[in-house]
Amino acid sequence: MPAVPAPGRRSCVSHDAGTVRAFLEDAYGSRVELTVLTPAPEPYRITHTDAGDLAGGDLVLPGRLGFVSGPPRWLVVATVRAGRLTLRDGRDEYPLTAGQTFLDGRFGHSLTTRTEDLELRTVAIPWDAVRTAARRAVPGDDRPVRFTGLLPCDAAHATVWQRTADFAHRTLLAPDLPASPQVLVESARLLAATALAVFPNTVLGAHSQGPPPAECRDTASDTLRRAVAFIEGNAAADIGLADIAAAVPVTPRALQYAFARHADTTPLGYLRRVRLTRVHDELRAAAPDDGLSVSRIAARWGFAHAGRFAATYREAYGRSPSQTFRARE
Repeated sequence: MPAVPAPGRRSCVSHDAGTVRAFLEDAYGSRVELTVLTPAPEPYRITHTDAGDLAGGDLVLPGRLGFVSGPPRWLVVATVRAGRLTLRDGRDEYPLTAGQTFLDGRFGHSLTTRTEDLELRTVAIPWDAVRTAARRAVPGDDRPVRFTGLLPCDAAHATVWQRTADFAHRTLLAPDLPASPQVLVESARLLAATALAVFPNTVLGAHSQGPPPAECRDTASDTLRRAVAFIEGNAAADIGLADIAAAVPVTPRALQYAFARHADTTPLGYLRRVRLTRVHDELRAAAPDDGLSVSRIAARWGFAHAGRFAATYREAYGRSPSQTFRARE
């Protein structure tokens, strides 16, 4: 019987942020911008194990750092072991502390992260394994797999992931206990199937093995209608996912399910769309002598960052907001 090659384990111990950035880019196949917000007296420490069909590692990042990471080559799931971090995905922000799990990368999405004395454990799954797991779970459904949220559906699902990931690190990513190629392939599919069950997505959001959760069953379209009505009536207010879910009322998970199944977006994505439409209407309707400006109108609808707002507006309407504003004259 041929010998099974041991997983390749590499490590990085350095005070240099550029060295850390290069290591992370190589390990996860993602563009990374790294900014040192508060220098740390201790070095950064990273280990990464690549078993071919599965990868993962541990990161110790003292001090405060800022990251902007592009879409990774893998589906990366991470668990905070110590310290804290804040994720920003578009306008959504998630403060996380020890014990919490999140998607550290989604296909086609960039992610902004701020960390403070962070210790992190990751598992990285090839996207091909995720697609294969989706086809197995829902035969005949060839829609692209898209994750619609960065956090697990609930605490119980997070626990399921953490137990599965701990098993992978103890047995599959241990250099002294190499697994056979077939075990690694099947294990990657198991982890991919677990990720699909744990995090909101467009495949198992609409289909599941067995009946869907009670709060999602047969009511998604009604949930969507109530949520849309609340969003359109309160788009100028400072509302978020929890506020929308409470107003419907359903759980946040059921709300995400309804939008993923019937609107192919997220609740907050729909909220941004409504707010952008309101800005567009106000820019077109503003009178030249009413003292309004593009920035004031945008801020009234929750768009505080002028550069990001202008880019989003141009993508939606094919022209800059200032061009729309000037055209009223």
